[in-house]
Amino acid sequence: MPLIKIGVLGSAIVAYYYMPGLQEFIDAGIFYLRCRDFEGLRQFILSYGMWAPLTTIALMTIQSMLPLVPGLAITITNAWIFGWQYGALYSWIGALLGATLDFGIARWYGRPVVERFVKPQYLDLMDTFFKKHGVLAVFITRLTPVVPFKVVSYGTGLTAISLWHFIVATGIGQIPAIVLYSILGQNLTRSLRATVAVTSLLILVGVIIYYYREQIERYFFTDKE
Repeated sequence: MPLIKIGVLGSAIVAYYYMPGLQEFIDAGIFYLRCRDFEGLRQFILSYGMWAPLTTIALMTIQSMLPLVPGLAITITNAWIFGWQYGALYSWIGALLGATLDFGIARWYGRPVVERFVKPQYLDLMDTFFKKHGVLAVFITRLTPVVPFKVVSYGTGLTAISLWHFIVATGIGQIPAIVLYSILGQNLTRSLRATVAVTSLLILVGVIIYYYREQIERYFFTDKE
């Protein structure tokens, strides 16, 4: 098993450095994301023509692994390009694939590797939160966009939460934010105030769910006779 892990990691590194097309794709996409260059990102995605949907899904998946790279920029840009319905769908697929990839990296390679992507103090906070509230914690953190998705995904991979429970909680929990930001993304230039309002609303929902977490845990996660 250790040899397989090393082999997979080595293959990824070799692919990045010895496949110019892949390296160019990743570097260009991440550049636009870090600069919050929506127009540049839009042109970059559209340059792939009929492959644009797969391009943006791949970009969303890749950005999930990297610190300080905002996935929200892709969500808004997708809605701008494809309309909010298809944009939300592509963003949801990419975000779920990326979260699952992060979870798998943490589960397979362990904390030493994860600490190269996430600061140890953040992982410590996630450890405490997840141990206390389990899979419900994943759902709550997905609702609130102020909690970085990658921190949650890597952190959950280091716990005993199963992959299936993680996927379900992530898939459902990320729907409200993706749909709402996608709707706003169609009117990118006029949505600053609305974006702040939606973010505040999602945070409030997360706080309310956290406040009633014990009742929710008893209702949904306790075996009933």
